[in-house]
Amino acid sequence: MNTPNRRLNSRRKFLSAAACAGIAGWSTLEATESTNPKLKAQIGRAKIKNVEAFAVPRLILAKVTTEDGDVGWGECGHNGDGLVVAVVQDYLEKLLIGRDVFDTEPTWSAMFHEIDEIGPGGLASQALAGVDCALWDLRGKLLGVPVYTLIGGRYRERYPVYGSFSRSKGRGLYRTPDECAEYATELVEQGFRAIKLRLGIREENQDPIDDPAIPCTRAVRKAIGDDLPLYVDANNGYSPRRAVMIGRALHEEFNVEVFEEPVAAQNYHSLAKVTDAVPMMVACGEHEYTKWMFRDLILQGKCHILNPDVSKLAGITEGKKVAALAEAFDLPISVHNARPTLLNASHSHFIVSCQTAHRYQEHPGNVRLSELWKYFHNKMEVIDGYAAPLDAPGLGLEVNEAAVRQDRIA
Repeated sequence: MNTPNRRLNSRRKFLSAAACAGIAGWSTLEATESTNPKLKAQIGRAKIKNVEAFAVPRLILAKVTTEDGDVGWGECGHNGDGLVVAVVQDYLEKLLIGRDVFDTEPTWSAMFHEIDEIGPGGLASQALAGVDCALWDLRGKLLGVPVYTLIGGRYRERYPVYGSFSRSKGRGLYRTPDECAEYATELVEQGFRAIKLRLGIREENQDPIDDPAIPCTRAVRKAIGDDLPLYVDANNGYSPRRAVMIGRALHEEFNVEVFEEPVAAQNYHSLAKVTDAVPMMVACGEHEYTKWMFRDLILQGKCHILNPDVSKLAGITEGKKVAALAEAFDLPISVHNARPTLLNASHSHFIVSCQTAHRYQEHPGNVRLSELWKYFHNKMEVIDGYAAPLDAPGLGLEVNEAAVRQDRIA
């Protein structure tokens, strides 16, 4: 017969195990409150005082400050500038003032349902993402631990990354096959041991007549050699029939391992036709913004690899639920990671805490967007083809707020 003390001890053991598995924020707090005086001192006291957002060229940041002056930073999605800033400051700040920093799930839900009618993907989810990641950064700093400790611990200390680049230069300009080869070579010289070529054909309409897939992939494969894994991202540019033709050719001629977003985003009926017919793995997920969209991507689109992006997916909180779906359906995670800065920091903690994130993960390279490091006092780099979260409280990156405020455009 169980005594009350034994029942209490069993409950504590369960809660501790739940915290290690990242089951829910409340279990993490309740399991550790009695043994962690620092945490006990923060619960109920760490109240949000204000929330801010800053847009500088090619970067949007969110800042959460407590009544005691403690600060957390997160990166929003990188499109929208002043519009994303307005969502944070006009909608989310007034909702969050006075809330407990550790009230994780209810706070996320309150934010989501406050702004979901703006559109659950796009401005709303990009704004929410920055605030959610800032709150995780703040929690880690208040407790003196890295974020991965709070979201389930580490399956791995470091992880392999692939260097990603686009054929598109923007404004209707595109790299030639030779220029693509040069860019891929530069990434290999930076230490990357896998490469992804993004075709950027979505802007040229569906099934472009002068299809760049074969000539550009041929040039890249020749430049990097036969041994390095090569991925090709169609950027949603094909009809199903054309995607199957191109996918088969890419695999047979150039040993392309992963074909990403071959058809229009969220067109799961067409996607399933491609995933059933091509010989390589198909990856999707950067345009899915909720756990429900990922459910449909898995069940209807039949994709083989999930590409979540926490700056589009409304933050780490929702990202961990997608990770649970990936685990339930035995699907690997390979994040969509378009920035080397706080987004990369958030993804690093997310990746090491996810059981199925064992493949190469995306990285824009050590050189591209390096101008953004002026907004931080420290930095992250890929070394010998691997990346890792910074072993510091929170997300690990220290924002240079003076530089952010000086260059602020919104």
